[in-house]
Order: sequence, then structure tokens, then C-alpha cells
Amino acid sequence: MKLFSTLFLALCAAATSTQALEFSTLTSANSAQTKGATLLAAGNAKGQTFHVEKPGELAGITLQVTNIESSGSLTLQIYPTTDGFPQGEALHTATAALPTTMSSGKALQAKLDKPLSLAAGDYAIALSTDDAALRLSLTNTYTGGSMIRKNASTKEKWQLGNSKDADLCFSLLGDIPATSIADPAPLKLKKHTNPKYEPLSLSDIKTQPNIISIMVDDLGWNQIGIAQATMGTNPAIYSTPNLLKLAKGGLSFTHAYAQPNCAPTRAAMISGQYPARIHNDVYVVNSLNRFGSGGISKQAARFTGPKQTGDVAAAATTAAEALQQNGYATAHIGKYHVGGHDGGDTTLPENSGFDINIGGFKQGHQPVCFASQTDDGSWQFRGLGRGDFDRFAQPYTSDYLEKYGFPSSLDGTAKHVSDALADAAEETLGTLAANDEPFYIQLHPYAVHGPVRSRPDLLAESKGDHLVGFVKSVDLIVGRILDQVDDPNGDGDTTDSIADRTIILFTSDNGGTHKNNYPLRGKKGMLTEGGIRVPLIAYWPGVIPADTVTDHLVHTVDYYPTYLQLAGQKWSPDPAEHPLDGHSFAETLLDPERSQLREPIFFLFPGYLDTRATPTATAIGIVDGEKYKIWYDYEADAWSLYAIDTDIAEEKNIIKEKPNVAKHLTNALQNWLTQEHNTWQPKYPIEKESGTPLPVPKFTTTK
Repeated sequence: MKLFSTLFLALCAAATSTQALEFSTLTSANSAQTKGATLLAAGNAKGQTFHVEKPGELAGITLQVTNIESSGSLTLQIYPTTDGFPQGEALHTATAALPTTMSSGKALQAKLDKPLSLAAGDYAIALSTDDAALRLSLTNTYTGGSMIRKNASTKEKWQLGNSKDADLCFSLLGDIPATSIADPAPLKLKKHTNPKYEPLSLSDIKTQPNIISIMVDDLGWNQIGIAQATMGTNPAIYSTPNLLKLAKGGLSFTHAYAQPNCAPTRAAMISGQYPARIHNDVYVVNSLNRFGSGGISKQAARFTGPKQTGDVAAAATTAAEALQQNGYATAHIGKYHVGGHDGGDTTLPENSGFDINIGGFKQGHQPVCFASQTDDGSWQFRGLGRGDFDRFAQPYTSDYLEKYGFPSSLDGTAKHVSDALADAAEETLGTLAANDEPFYIQLHPYAVHGPVRSRPDLLAESKGDHLVGFVKSVDLIVGRILDQVDDPNGDGDTTDSIADRTIILFTSDNGGTHKNNYPLRGKKGMLTEGGIRVPLIAYWPGVIPADTVTDHLVHTVDYYPTYLQLAGQKWSPDPAEHPLDGHSFAETLLDPERSQLREPIFFLFPGYLDTRATPTATAIGIVDGEKYKIWYDYEADAWSLYAIDTDIAEEKNIIKEKPNVAKHLTNALQNWLTQEHNTWQPKYPIEKESGTPLPVPKFTTTK
């Protein structure tokens, strides 16, 4: 790691003590990676969150400084974080007087007298001063955390920084591999080589398969232990043996996309439509005018977001209703989120094509992760939906633990919500498998949405990392589904296995939000790759070629037509009343290397989402065999182009180098937005001055 000309701060490792510090000058600076600066002054605390992947010892911290405007004292603290912000007592506190001057490119290095042992997890550096003023350098080379700030405007609560490149230029000293200030090592993506296989065709499928669709909440693209699905970018902290079994026995998609947050993706899956259709109209959770939290202010914004709905319309023909028309029994288990708001009960799962609904409600997350006992002695998951999971809320028993191979230490302890959901899934799968008709189960775990709380044994296995343990709980759900598909009755006799006629699909509703998504840029709520690229694994023994990978583009709107094609497509919704925006990827499932062209994937976001999103239109498509993303930013009135095959982190805007590619994708975006259909009514940001919606302007190479 390169160091700058540095001031040396000797910090004592006592948790809450204040110690004197010494300064000394070291080597010359290299600030090539800096992207501006942020002011640290009295009443304006700044900080930086960071992730520790493996336990280690922190010996110090280096911060690049642009300049010191006025000298005084500097206080540095190190905190554990929850949901991205400091929580509880500081692990370390130290204060020292700054030098009187400091030229551009210098750095402050805080070196602890005694190394501070840190477990795997998330932490924050917090910097404050009562009487000094200095500018800290910013960078965008670190994706494992964010700059944070606290002042009067944030009501003295920590919030995300409001700079475009909101990361402090910093590094960690010691044996903790967390951050480099400059010159990060080049990323090498690993391309999986498929084994030889004999592809099937749709005509080879003689029976309608059972379909089990598992959509995890807020799971990042590479927050799974599967190298082939993540091009080798998955951190070693994630161990998911059951998902690995899916991948080893099935097909992994490296370029699967969702909408940028929860409800829009679920609406796209159940409707098969983009938000611009009148029966979808779900662009974001809650409102398209979610200002604040360090993002652009309502006053400073050029536009106002239009109104939207929170539900898939009752008039829509849902994927579940279409499958019912094709002879399927249907069930929803877990989070739904796109019914029960504007449309009331008419838009809940039981009125939207699902024969069975356990947990499906308007609620967007679980308020608790563990069941608790009520005054009358019963057990419940307090505040979770309409109480559908309370009948699975009894504490763990020795028989239960023995059946599933869980440790005996859990005996008598509170049930975790992931296990309750697995109980409900087992019950439902057993009921449906006993009948002759094929079935569709939409299984939507509440994990890994916050609050992030892991089962105690999984937390211990994860060395104190709640998210890693929460991901493990999802993997256990998958394992129980695999076991029951092999043995529907649970009696040890696998002669009644339904594995050969059951397809399992595993994905997420958006990018990760609790940790970094490196090497992808951004997180949940953003239209960068870290917000919209998600895992997708398909498993169907004997039908889908084992241990294969494809880079075929898939979006959540594609599931609906894929279901219908796998089901034989005896019935489809009338395209005049309910057109489908997606493209079936059924043939890719059967032949992963088959060339299957599709139009680009499109996104229109006409509003504001705190620090994460402003009005944007985006298209991801293939030009001359390469994948590109075109991006229009309404606030800046500017276009960007990224080559996401070679620039997975979206670091270089190549629109000037590739004007023909930009023109091709912007034409496709314009044609998509201006298509004519009575159900196609895209919503645009509303210009404040004129009060009129503003469509996406045409791209010109001279702009």
C-alpha cells in the first residue's frame, strides 16, 4: 500500500481514554485517486465505514488530508456499526493537537500503541473537532463502505455523506485486509468452462414441471459461496453448500438483473411487466419523492417525482393466475409487498391467483427475527403480517433439532423466522406434491432484510457476523426444499421423488445493502450494477445441464413468460389486455450456450431515493457481442456509457469513444419509451418550472 507524506499520531488502545499524540513526517504523497475533499470543522463530524472480512488486528489508520485551514485538536474514534452507522460505545477514542499547517497531499496516520483486535464485521472511523478546520480527501476507489456525517442538519444523527464520491481516502494498518487508498489491485474475473452436455429442446419436455421460485430479500449478487455464479468475486466469508449443490447440479446466470429495490422487482415478477404498464406502476417502495438522508434536497432538486401505486393492480393477470389457467396449483409463502396498499384485500395473494397464502401481506420486511412468548403463554412473531407464521413459532425441541441436524444447544430457545418459513414451505410442498396436478410455489424469505439477526449457532459459525449467519439460514431453507423434493413424504423412501419433474429457481430482489458489493458499484436502490445485478441459479436434474454457466441477459420480467413456456403455454393472457414485457429464457435453461438474442433490458426511474437515486433512464444491451449500459441522468442532463463486460465496476464513461454504441442503445431506449399500447403509460419526472413531465431527450453525439 502506498503511503503519503504523513503525520504520525500515536494512539493508546484504551477504549474510552483520551491520550496525547505525537506527529512526524514520512514519505511523499501520491494522490492520483483523490476526487475532491470534504470539510471537517466544529459541529460537523465526518467518518468512514469499512468492512473487516476476516478477524485481525488493527494497528492504525491513514487519512489523506488536502489541507489544514486552522489548527486545533482532532478526536478519532472507532465504532462497531449496525445498518451502516456507528452504534454503542466506541472501541477506541483518542484526541491530539493538529500541526499549524499541512500542505496538499499530506496524510494523517493514527497508529495505535497496542493493536485493536477486531472480529469480522462492519466498523466506522469517526472524526470530530471542537476548534480546528481541515479538508479530508475523497475517493471512489473503495466500495466496502461509505463516508458518513453528523451535524445540525442531520439532527445530530449519523447519515451518509452527500458527495458524489462519498468515500474518505483512507487505509488500514495491520493484518486486516480491508482498504487500499490508491492503486487497487486489478480485478480478474474468472470465466467458468462448461462441461460437455447434450442439450434438450422444449419438445423433449413431456410433462408440466413443478416450479419452485425462491426470491431472497436484499441478497447481493456475490453474497453466496458460488464462484461460477459470481465470476469468482464471492468473498470467502459466505458458505452456502446447498446453493452450491444447486449450481453444481444446474445452471448459474452471471448477468441476471432485477429492479433496484424490493417492491418493484416483486411487481415485475408477478406481472411480467415493467413499471410503465398501468397494471404494474410500482417504481420504488413508498414514494418517488424520498428526499433527505444526505441526498439531494427537495429544494435543490430540479424535478418532482410523479405519483405511483404500491400494488400490482387487481385487474392484472398475474403469473399465478396464468399458471392456474394452465392447470397448476399455486402457493405463496413469505414476503409479498405488492398487495394490500392502494388495492386493499383485492390485491393480496389469495385474490391474485394463489390457492395458498402463508405470510403474503403488504408488509415490506420482518419486524423481528425471533419468536417471543406472549402474556397468555403462546408464541408469536410479533408484528409479522397477519400472524400466519405464529403456528410455526414454538421453541425448538430436541426432536426438531435431531430431524434437521441442528445443534442441541438450541433446545428450548426461540424459533428463528427463517426456520418458521422453511416449516411452512415443507408443509405446503408436502400438500401440493400429494396431488396429481403440477404446482407453483413462490417462496420469498424475509432474510436478509434488516433487522439482520442470525440464529445463535449460525452466528458462532460466522465468527460473529450476523449477515453471514443470516445468509446461512437461507441456505438451510434451500437444503430443506431439496431434501423434500427428493423425499416428499419425509419417510426416507425416495421412490416417490419429484426431483425429475421439479425446477427450482433461486434469485434475489435487488442488490445487497448491508455490506459492499465489490467489485460491483453501488447497492440496493441504485441503478448501478451493485443495485440491480442479482444471483440466479436454476436446478432441474436431468433437464438443465449440470455445472453450467451462461452470460445470457435476464430480467425479472422474464420469469412469467418462462413459466408459461415450461408449462406448455396452453393458455396465455391476451396481449391486448395484459402484454408481457419479458422474454422466456426456457431455451437457455435447456442449452446454456445456445445463442439467444433479446432486446435490451430497460429501466426508468422518474423520482428520488435519498442518496441512492435521482431521475434516470437506463438500458443494458449487447452491441457487437459486448454488453454495455447506457445511462441518462436528468439532474445533470448528461449521458454515460459503460462497457460492463470489461468494466464491471462502471468506472470509465466511454461515451465519447463509443458514440455508435451509445446511439444504438439510446435509439432502443427511445423506441421502448415511445411504444404505443393502451397499457403503456410511462411516468417521467415533473419539471418544477413548467409543471410538465419531461421525457428522456434524444442522444446526439455533439452533446
